[in-house]
Amino acid sequence: MKFAHLADTHLGYRQYGLVERENDFYDVFNDIVDKIIEEKVDFVIHSGDLFEMAKPSPNALLVFQEGLMKIKEAGIPFYAIAGNHDTIMRQNAVPPQVLFRKLGLTLISPNNPIIDSTLLRENDIFIGGTPFISKSQTPLLKTKIEELAKKSEGFSNRILVSHQGIDKYLPFQYELELVDIPDSFTYYAMGHVHNRVVDDFGEGKLVYPGSSEIWRANEVGDYKKKGKGFYIVDIGGDIPEVQAIDIELPREFISKNIEYKKLDSELLALERYIAPLNNKPIVNVTVLKGNFSSADVYKKLNDALSKITLMLRPSFKSEDLIKEEKLIGDNNSLEPKDLLAEHLKSFDNEDISSLAIDLLDSLSKDKLEESEKISNAFYEEYFGRYEEEYKKIVQKKVSKDKDKDNGKNKDKNNNEDKSKNKDEVEDSKSTQTTMDFNDW
Repeated sequence: MKFAHLADTHLGYRQYGLVERENDFYDVFNDIVDKIIEEKVDFVIHSGDLFEMAKPSPNALLVFQEGLMKIKEAGIPFYAIAGNHDTIMRQNAVPPQVLFRKLGLTLISPNNPIIDSTLLRENDIFIGGTPFISKSQTPLLKTKIEELAKKSEGFSNRILVSHQGIDKYLPFQYELELVDIPDSFTYYAMGHVHNRVVDDFGEGKLVYPGSSEIWRANEVGDYKKKGKGFYIVDIGGDIPEVQAIDIELPREFISKNIEYKKLDSELLALERYIAPLNNKPIVNVTVLKGNFSSADVYKKLNDALSKITLMLRPSFKSEDLIKEEKLIGDNNSLEPKDLLAEHLKSFDNEDISSLAIDLLDSLSKDKLEESEKISNAFYEEYFGRYEEEYKKIVQKKVSKDKDKDNGKNKDKNNNEDKSKNKDEVEDSKSTQTTMDFNDW
């Protein structure tokens, strides 16, 4: 028994506003459909962000419909959940996947979190999951997953489908910590993280198939190491066997750093590399080192590359910026905690540095109550010793002001009677305009 696991196809995404890039995402999806049918899988799991938007374009809907119909005609069930891009974050909103229920798509939803299928029952397979749930609702998310873990007990193969970030794989933008996830499933069919991940976890494998195309330029590195596409998962043995199926992307993303003194020769080499490509690439060029005019260099880049690239994205690094990057590199860490600690050295105060690092750790995990306790404890310890002294100073000042006012009052006794009626009128006005905040 084997199935295809894919996610984050983002159909309808018009990257950089280019229709060519939108079509690239469609072409890759169509290639995935053909490959799924070729592999003769028993079913398909899509772990969210099928579309780029919750209200997809007609083209995006049509491309998916045609692909889904091919899969249905091949007799392959298609199971899916909604990701954050598929969902409008408001009450009673429904994802676009519901449009395809009668065309062969089975949607895992809040009302139907477990797939009821003869195929799955006959093969002792449990598939359950949750659509994307935001970080503000993490307690609810954990409860839902724990409920699914209990309901999966007794099945030989237990598959959790989820579109969430996990702290280990998506630091500072996650909804779940790894320790929050029950370890009783045999396969964790994840979505949301765009890089490929295959990890041992629980009683089997935790897998992010990654985005099917390059959604952001920072995915290029992982793509060159691990490829893009989807996974074929064989659950016939004790541990799922995960096989990567790579899809050739329609166009290249080229990133190149060029020293200014080598600009002419490097541009010539780049032109020669691009010339035989079938489709115009996306090119990121950074010119660095040396003293040069950014405007002049930009013109030279544009003249050489604009006609042979789909998108040219130049940038320039001054000597000062290079020195700053070297300084960061010398610290041997780009972890936010380490960078913060390095920055706080200028305060020369270990207490404040410890406070900041503790708060960073707890707030990044959305532990607001713990953060408040840390802040209160710091205040009491750091400022408590000054509080009594401060109270004495304030009391002394108040007493002094009262004595001063009493002296002034003696000098004004003769004027009090004259102003009495006026004061009473003003007091009356004040009383009429005073509002009791308990009435709000």
